[in-house]
Amino acid sequence: MNVAPPAPGPMSEPAPHVRRLRAALTGPPPSDPRFLPGYAEIRQLTPHELGALLPLVHRVIADEEAPGELRRLARGIQHDGGSPSFTAATCAELFAVLAERPRRTDVSLAAAALIRCTEPWDRAALAGPAGVLARAALDGGAVAGYDAELLAVAGLAGPDTEAEAVAALRTAFADRPLTRIAGEALIATGVRERALLAEDRRWTHLAHWPPLPAAVRSADDEAWYAEGARRVLAEAADQLAALHRGEVPYAADAAFPGPEGETLRRAAGVALRRDEPWAGDLLAAILPKVAVAPTAARTLPSQSVCIALAQTVEELPTPEAVEALRAARRAVRHAGVTKKLERSLRRAEKNLAKRPEVALRLPDLGLDESTGLLRTPIGPYVAVVAVTDEGPSLTWERADDGTALRGTPAAVRRDHPDAIAAARTLVKRIRTQQRTLALALEGGYVLNTTYRYGRWRTELAEHPVARTVIRRLVWEIERAPGEWHAFLPADGAPGASDTSGAGDRLPEAGPAAAIRLWHPARATDPAERTAWRDRVMALALRQPFRQVFREQYAPQESGAETALFEGPVLDAGAVLGLAVREGWDIEDDVLVRRIGPARVVVNFDGHLYPGRTGWFTVSGVRLDPPLGALDPVVRSEALRAVDLLVSVGTFAWWDASDVAGGRWQRLRQVHALPLGGQARLRRSALRRILDGVDGVSVADRHLTVRDHTVHLATGRVSRAGEPVDIGVPDGGPASRALPFLPYDEKLLERIVRTVEVLLEA
Repeated sequence: MNVAPPAPGPMSEPAPHVRRLRAALTGPPPSDPRFLPGYAEIRQLTPHELGALLPLVHRVIADEEAPGELRRLARGIQHDGGSPSFTAATCAELFAVLAERPRRTDVSLAAAALIRCTEPWDRAALAGPAGVLARAALDGGAVAGYDAELLAVAGLAGPDTEAEAVAALRTAFADRPLTRIAGEALIATGVRERALLAEDRRWTHLAHWPPLPAAVRSADDEAWYAEGARRVLAEAADQLAALHRGEVPYAADAAFPGPEGETLRRAAGVALRRDEPWAGDLLAAILPKVAVAPTAARTLPSQSVCIALAQTVEELPTPEAVEALRAARRAVRHAGVTKKLERSLRRAEKNLAKRPEVALRLPDLGLDESTGLLRTPIGPYVAVVAVTDEGPSLTWERADDGTALRGTPAAVRRDHPDAIAAARTLVKRIRTQQRTLALALEGGYVLNTTYRYGRWRTELAEHPVARTVIRRLVWEIERAPGEWHAFLPADGAPGASDTSGAGDRLPEAGPAAAIRLWHPARATDPAERTAWRDRVMALALRQPFRQVFREQYAPQESGAETALFEGPVLDAGAVLGLAVREGWDIEDDVLVRRIGPARVVVNFDGHLYPGRTGWFTVSGVRLDPPLGALDPVVRSEALRAVDLLVSVGTFAWWDASDVAGGRWQRLRQVHALPLGGQARLRRSALRRILDGVDGVSVADRHLTVRDHTVHLATGRVSRAGEPVDIGVPDGGPASRALPFLPYDEKLLERIVRTVEVLLEA
C-alpha cells in the first residue's frame, strides 16, 4: 500500500527545518523560548519527515520533567504536523517509544501508525513493544472500547497475547449483542483489517491526524466486515422493533449503552460506504424507531445513536438512506434533535452529488415508463398518480368510463382510507425523490461531475420519476474531445430521436459519451447565456433549481484574494444564521467552507461567534487554490456561496417599520453600490417578466413604477427619496396569481407583487 511518496534514501541529508526541530527536541532548551522553531517549520514537514520525528515527539511528551517549552513544541508537532507516514524502521521506533511508558490508549496510536506505514512491517521488531502495549490496554480495563485497536496490536505480539485479548473481549461483549457480533467478525480477520476498522472512530484522540486518503482506505478493504455489519444492523432493528412493541421496558437514552452505539454507527458506515443493497431497508427500520419513544414522551431510545447515524448518512448518503433519515425527521418529537436531523438531511441531499454513481439510482415506484402514470383501481374508482413538470399529483376517475372527478369520492374516503393514505404517501415520495435528485445534480457543479450518456439516458432521462427534472435542465454532451454541444430536452435537439416517452428529444450519441449540466460560467459568449434565458422564459419552463438564471462570477483577480464583496453593511444575525444552514464553520474569527476542491475563507471587520448580532462588513475573501487556478465553474460556485451570505445580510434590512439605530441610513448605502451577482440576475429576470407592462421600467439598480422606485437589491420602495411602506400580499390563497417566474426567490416574488400593488394604486 502507498499512502505517501517514497521515503528519502538512507543517505539523504535531512532538510533544514527537520534539523532545527530535531535539535530543539534533543538539545538543551534555549535561554529565550522565542528562538525555538515554530509553526512555520512544523508546516513544512512532509508526511515521512513527520513520521520520523514522532518517536522523539512522544518521548518528549511522556517525559514529565522535560521543560514546558519543549513539551509545547512537541505537542505542536503532534497536532499541527498533518498526516504522518512511516517506514518500517520509524514505525518500529514509534512502537518502542510508546512501550517505554505505555498507556491504555496507546493501542489506538499504534494501530493508526500500522496503516500509515508504506513498507512491509518488521514484525520481529514490533512484536515485543506490541505485547507491552496490548498488556497495558488489558490491564487498564474497559477493553470493549478499544476492540479493533487492541486486536490489531495483540495480533502482532503473538498467539498467546492475541488469545488473551480475544478472551478478554469476549467477556466484555457477553451482554452486548451488537458488539459481540462485530467482535467475532474482528477476531476472524487479520492485523491490517483490524487496524483499518479501528480508524473508523467517531471520537478519538487521533482526531488531529487527517483521515486516510480514499485511495488507501477503500470500500473493498471492508468486504470482510460486510456480513458482520449486516448482522449488527439487523440485530439493532430487531431490538428497536421489540422496544416499540412493548416487549422491552422503555428508558430514555438506554437502548444502546456503552460500545453498542459506536458499533452500530460503524456498521452503518461500512454498509453505506460499500453501498450494500440491504443497507437502505435496515436503516429504514432503525432510524425512525431510534428517533422516537414508544410512548408519548419527547425522549428518544438513544439520542446519541440517532445523531450518529444521521451524521453517517450525511457523510455517506444513498437515496434509500436519505429517505430513512427523512422518515426519522418526520417521527422525532425532541426539538433539539429535530434541528440536528434537519441539518443532516440538507447536507445528505447535497452530498449525494459526491457519489454520482449512487445518486442516479431511483426506484420507479411502479409508474408506467412511457406515461409516468400509476393507475390503481379502488372499488368503482381509479386513483391516478401522475408525474408532470408541475410536480406529482393525485386525481380520481370512474373505473367504468374514465370520467375525471373533482375530488376524492366519498365512498373511497369511507371504505378505503388506507388506500388513500398509500396514494398520498406515494405522491410525497415522488416529490422528495425529485427534490433529492435536483439537489444532487446541482451539487455536482462544484465537483465537475460528468455522466456516461448511456446510463444518463436510461436511468435519468427516460426514468418516470427523474424525467421531469432532467427535461427542464440544459445539458452539454461531448461530441469530440473538448467540443461540447448544449441542448434542452424539453426544447428538442436537431437530428434527435424521440424515445423518452414524454415528447422530449434526446441527442443521438454513443453510450460512453460524456454528458454534464450546462453552467453559465462556461459560456464564453454572453449571447449564449441570454439565448438560454430567453428560451426558458418563452417555454415558461420552471427549472428544478436556478440554472440558466444562475449567478456567474468571473473576477479580474487571479490571486488568492478578492475584494468583490467588500462594501455593504450586513446584518450579522442574518449572515451567521444562513452560514450555519449552508455548512460554513467559524474558525478564528473567519467563516470557512470547503466547496469542491476550494477552501473559501471570508473575513469580517469584527469578531465572529455564534449568536452575534449587530452589523459588520466583509473585509476580504480568500480562496485556496487561488482564483486563477480554479476551474471557472468551481470558482463561480465558491463566489456565489459568498454572495449568498452578503445578499441575505443585505435583504435583512427590508422591514420598513424598523427605523431605529439609523437602519434606513445604512440601507441607503446600498443604493450607491454596484449590484451583486444575485441582484443582477434578478434584474435580468424582471426585465423579461415585466417586458411590455405599461408604466414600468427597469433601470440598472432600480425599477420605476410611476412615481415610485423599487431597489433591485433590497426591495425597498421610495418616493422622492423617502421610504414608503407598501402592504404586499404574502402569497397566500387570497393573493392573485403571479406571472411566470423563472426561478423561486422570495425577494423576486416580493418585487413582482410590489409592482402589482403600485400599478393598482
